[in-house]
Amino acid sequence: MNALIGFVLLVSACGHDYCDALPVSERIYATKGECEQVLKAIHLRRPEAVLLCGEVHRSEN
Repeated sequence: MNALIGFVLLVSACGHDYCDALPVSERIYATKGECEQVLKAIHLRRPEAVLLCGEVHRSEN
């Protein structure tokens, strides 16, 4: 079973999906809303960047 621990900001080189998406930083946001606030702030300065908020899970093995 995997537990959701937060959200990470990703940049995608291939459009609006998760293929080849890479983390922008090592920061994990507690909520999707926090991640989206950072995403919007970056879009104000870099509107061409394709950014996504992706879930981060921890394996409970």
